[in-house]
Amino acid sequence: MKNKPTLKTGFKGEKINVIPRRLLTDYSKRELTKNLYLTDIGYFPKALHHFRKRPQGCPEYILIYCIEGKGTIKINQSSFQLTPNSFYIIESKQNHAYFSDEKNPWSIFWVHFTGVNAKEIFQRFRKQNNNQPIIIPFEKNRIAEFEYMIDLFKNGISEEIFEYSSMLLHKTLGSFIYYSIKSNKKVQSSNEDLVNEIIDYLNQHIYDTVTIEEISRTFNKSSSTIFSLFKKKTGQSLIHFFNLLKVQKACELFNLTNMSVKEISYELNFQDPLYFSRLFKKYMGVSPSTYKNEL
Repeated sequence: MKNKPTLKTGFKGEKINVIPRRLLTDYSKRELTKNLYLTDIGYFPKALHHFRKRPQGCPEYILIYCIEGKGTIKINQSSFQLTPNSFYIIESKQNHAYFSDEKNPWSIFWVHFTGVNAKEIFQRFRKQNNNQPIIIPFEKNRIAEFEYMIDLFKNGISEEIFEYSSMLLHKTLGSFIYYSIKSNKKVQSSNEDLVNEIIDYLNQHIYDTVTIEEISRTFNKSSSTIFSLFKKKTGQSLIHFFNLLKVQKACELFNLTNMSVKEISYELNFQDPLYFSRLFKKYMGVSPSTYKNEL
């Protein structure tokens, strides 16, 4: 890697907040923050000559989110290019370097984070990224959340502000990690569309008896195909899923009406109230009569 120019000043319009390490040592041990907290956070616009090299890595995980321009991240012998609306998380203690493109310098939001759950969050990213930066659709809310966290500290830091930033960090990282599950699948497959249509059908027929054979005829797919696709998408069999929907509807009826257990059983097309009671207890942990009385 050729030597990069050394910056003598920062970037015009940059924002950066570093949590004082003495406060960090204290605050990071608190119950509300120990699982996940940030140590540094910032925004570098059009960061020409931005360059960092850490042969020993960084104690924290680093999320870099590019919103315009481009730059490069190097991990061991691998190089990744970050382009607009893409992000990458660098593992803690992993030797790395990153730098902005000379002709089209990147604008990035970034955050260093750690805590008990930080490794698990990184593993969620690792499962999705195929060892590449992840591209996500542009969302103003995501940028607003970053800016809000940065501005939290502009008037100083207190225990309450640090706790609040920790709670916000969970949401912000979640908006990257869990949106990427969807965005990594470039176009929703026809199989996923089919399962969603079946779920809509089940909700529309919540007061009926529905069999997998009926679903098979309605959607012109074999029973085995329906079973396999539904199980893969939801983690549950179709009948199990439908029974759960019915129990949820029963809870709604108990809360909103004066109907008896037997009446709700018949309303949901369970002809045997005893079977309905056993099914309800299986999912709710209490009998329907107990649930109704506790209301």
